[in-house]
Amino acid sequence: MTPFAKRNLIAFFSFVLFAGLLYGITVGVPLFKSHIQHLEFFSISLLIITSLSITFFWATLGVPGGMASFLVALVFLHRSLKALDPYYYTVLILAFFLNSFAGYRVFRKVTSLKQDHTVSSEKIEEDTNLIRNHAVNRQAEINAMEEKINSLLNLKGIADSLSIALSEEEVLKIAAEKTYGLFKGNTRVLLYAVDEMKSELTLSCTIKSEDRKPPVMKKGGIFERWAVKNMKSLLVKDVKEDFRFSLEGEEMSDDCKALIMKPLITESRVFGILRVDDVREGVFAQHELRLLDIVGELTAVALQNAKLYKRTEELAIRDSLTGLYVHRYFMERMDAEVKRAMRSGSSLALIMLDIDDFKRFNDDHGHMAGDVVLRIMGQKLISRVSAGDVVGRYGGEEFSFLALNSSREDAIKLAEAIREDIMSSAVTLRREKHSVTVSIGIAMFPEDAKLREELIWEADKRLYKAKSEGKNRVCAK
Repeated sequence: MTPFAKRNLIAFFSFVLFAGLLYGITVGVPLFKSHIQHLEFFSISLLIITSLSITFFWATLGVPGGMASFLVALVFLHRSLKALDPYYYTVLILAFFLNSFAGYRVFRKVTSLKQDHTVSSEKIEEDTNLIRNHAVNRQAEINAMEEKINSLLNLKGIADSLSIALSEEEVLKIAAEKTYGLFKGNTRVLLYAVDEMKSELTLSCTIKSEDRKPPVMKKGGIFERWAVKNMKSLLVKDVKEDFRFSLEGEEMSDDCKALIMKPLITESRVFGILRVDDVREGVFAQHELRLLDIVGELTAVALQNAKLYKRTEELAIRDSLTGLYVHRYFMERMDAEVKRAMRSGSSLALIMLDIDDFKRFNDDHGHMAGDVVLRIMGQKLISRVSAGDVVGRYGGEEFSFLALNSSREDAIKLAEAIREDIMSSAVTLRREKHSVTVSIGIAMFPEDAKLREELIWEADKRLYKAKSEGKNRVCAK
């Protein structure tokens, strides 16, 4: 209980005591007049106690309460005071005034203490509010720091996942999945890749919640074109209110209301767009855009690494001059295809080709001219490749073509088409045209051989048979 609550309690008891004393003096004393000796001393004692109660009124209620209690006491005790000796009367009146003065002084002191208490309470409340606000701000900073730490940890996880991805498809898939997990809410992640042949965007990967619509712009829209043209990240808080863009056509039917996107740039060239959108307006801010920028940069680096890895891998398995598979890789693929054909009971054809009189051509026109011929051979063979076929440079001027699921008749037709293509492709050297021919041998699996080495031996034997019969011909038996 506070001191001021105690003061109110004292005021209540003072009122009860004051009323009881007045009643006792005005009513009780006359009743006991015949029964008590020296009644005046008893009355004076009650009057003194009454004056003390008036002191409480002054102390607790101030000037109005003290004056009211003083006047009420004089009115009720007027008859009793007149009956006393003038000496006692003077002493009682003096006691009333002294007690009133003492009570007033106490009231002033209490009032001063109350004001000091009010000021102190306000100061304490102000300090408490400052401490509370400081604690709230610190907690908000802690939450923001925890969110940043979680974001950094997520980014580290994304970087780790992207660093071990070796193919472009795997990089794009990881980037889309990790981006979807990075952003909260009803988001949708779209990843566009640039088709270098057509120089246009193509939707490569989409991750969304079940209640989101599938993307309507498979080749990108106005926002993607802006990002590609300006090569900058984009933040749109409301797609219908942004003055930079005017939606039309299919874009109006999309459920996207806000979006952020990052162009994937390497060596000043855009080769993809990473986009995150939401069905609510204003859900993205600069913080989210910075996160997407980091993910986009990591994705761009990972894509570049995947391209370099693919290029390195191709250099390891492809002949740099002709673009065909090297002998080692061709033999590995041939071994695998023969085993697969054996399990499935299918057939395949091994076509061996050799350029006629290539050594003499080199001697007459030089090795650079010979390289031109080899390059043309590679182009012609690649142009005849069907799904699953394997073409390699077997060695020097000799080439091998593995045609899957092919009959002997199909293999002969293919070999004749290749022979005619090469024969009709004249090589221009010093303004003179020179024609080149090839001899071709064909061996079939499983009719001619059931092992890889035997199949090669049969095809090679028929190749040399074609040469011995006049060259520029196909031998399948």
